[in-house]
Amino acid sequence: MNKNYLFPRRFRVIGWVLAIAAVAAFFLLKNWFFKMPALYYDAFFEDEAEKGFFQMARSGILTLAMPVFTIGLLFIGFSKEKVEDEFVGHIREQSLVWATYVTAALFIMATLFIAGVAYTYVPYLVFFVFLILFIVKFRIELHSFNKGGDR
Repeated sequence: MNKNYLFPRRFRVIGWVLAIAAVAAFFLLKNWFFKMPALYYDAFFEDEAEKGFFQMARSGILTLAMPVFTIGLLFIGFSKEKVEDEFVGHIREQSLVWATYVTAALFIMATLFIAGVAYTYVPYLVFFVFLILFIVKFRIELHSFNKGGDR
């Protein structure tokens, strides 16, 4: 039984648009804040805000940019190729394994060598790093194969 869980090929373009828009929004709208409903809000940085469940939370653009960036990377990485045969599937699988190993090694090094408040960013970045490493490795291997490489 051959199941294919990849997105249609056109989703790659949509993914690039979403990823670029999320990065641009983050850099251009860094100081833009808004209120949005939150399941739980602890108001760590605000004195007068109420803590608890179902509160209106003060959020920044990162709250919107991170999910959009994630969706964009997923569309880029997991869209079908023009020719999606068994060898492309093999390259995709090998790239996923490689990205997993490298991301795990980077996460371990970050855990050992980054401390304090700076470490709170590490878990957020792990998934992005994983997807970016996978996309880069997959594209390099696919390009090498298409150019006649022997890998």
